[in-house]
Amino acid sequence: MAPGVRDAFRTLFREHTPDADETAAERWLDELVRDGRYTEDVYAAG
Repeated sequence: MAPGVRDAFRTLFREHTPDADETAAERWLDELVRDGRYTEDVYAAG
């Protein structure tokens, strides 16, 4: 599920940011992670 959430964030960023491309969206998401504004909590059920 985590990859799908990351994809959704990048898509939203591109849709709402003029002239944004995939590189800009990835950079934006990386900044959110680095700044502690986005954290993934991924687990596996066994």
